[in-house]
Amino acid sequence: MKLSLFVLLSAMSLCRAYAQSTTDSAVNRKNSLKINPLSLIVGDVSVFYERMLTKRASLVGGVGFGSETYEYHNANNPLSRLFHYKRVTLEYRHYFPRRPFSPMGFYAGVYGRYSGLTLDDYQFDNQGTMIRDPSGTLVRAIQQLYVWMPGAMAGVQTSTPRVVVDLFLGLHYQLPTSSTPLKAVLPEQMSRKGFTPRFGLTLGYRF
Repeated sequence: MKLSLFVLLSAMSLCRAYAQSTTDSAVNRKNSLKINPLSLIVGDVSVFYERMLTKRASLVGGVGFGSETYEYHNANNPLSRLFHYKRVTLEYRHYFPRRPFSPMGFYAGVYGRYSGLTLDDYQFDNQGTMIRDPSGTLVRAIQQLYVWMPGAMAGVQTSTPRVVVDLFLGLHYQLPTSSTPLKAVLPEQMSRKGFTPRFGLTLGYRF
């Protein structure tokens, strides 16, 4: 009986020591580098760096870029439309953790995004016919605009001493520099004015 009690107390002490070491390591590691694995599936790249400012607040900076190709599916139009974008994101987060260390638990924050969109497309006349130069070559034009996106978000982040998992949902208002959206599915969605949801999952490394 005494031996069993000794083993039980020893196990409890080891668990407390491990939990305390995990807590201490979490406090000391104030930086996280994260990627969005969902964006990689569609060929885009999103990378975020988070820095703890206090035990409850952090600042997150992110960069992202991607591209799409849109075919006309017409033998008379041998080339395709090319679209690519790049963006930067800055977030401020406040955590509401159950434990006395961060960044873990639920959080809320505000953010701002700035995105540059470029569409390399053909030129059309008023009848919808593609324009050709004197040599007969189709004329292409580059359309470019920029979009400001202020927004708010909420999420939950959990981690081991090294691995971070962050799930979030947000809503921002897109303010393009041009009133005419870029044509095609993704460009039109990213360049139109109005509210747009933001959601994602990031995985990262703490250091």
